[in-house]
Amino acid sequence: MNGKLKLSVCVRDSQNQVLDQNESSKETCGDRVGSVCHNSTCSDLCKQVTEMAPLQDGMSVFKNQNIDDHYVDVMMVKNGQNVTTVLHQLTDDNTKAVKHAEYLVGRGLTPSEVRIIQMVMSGQTNQEIAKQLFISKATLKTHLNNAYKKLPAGMRPQSGRVS
Repeated sequence: MNGKLKLSVCVRDSQNQVLDQNESSKETCGDRVGSVCHNSTCSDLCKQVTEMAPLQDGMSVFKNQNIDDHYVDVMMVKNGQNVTTVLHQLTDDNTKAVKHAEYLVGRGLTPSEVRIIQMVMSGQTNQEIAKQLFISKATLKTHLNNAYKKLPAGMRPQSGRVS
């Protein structure tokens, strides 16, 4: 997958002949317009995806598919004879973590609050976080309460967290 272009689009007919591709798709699979698509990244993924769930007319979305060690979200649209496949390359975990930390700092969180929120987002319990950071549960809860006040309601836990 190309690291620069994030969206690949390919249109195939019912015999798997490629009718159209954008530049990102050509960089990923090679220029296949006018030829039958076999043994390409996209073809392999389409086979895997269609084995998982029958593709009927309409749109199907498949999240976090691994292609050549890159994760992509896949949208497949079938309208009669043609299938349009759209691959959206996801950023790697390190890039996501940096962007997430920048967002939290931009919301006014302190470095301690950022670290704690990232640990919460990774699924750690309050007890695990407190132990790892060598702080009491009361101190942890203070940091969490202060952080949650600075975050939009949608980022706060909906129910009580495991202590």
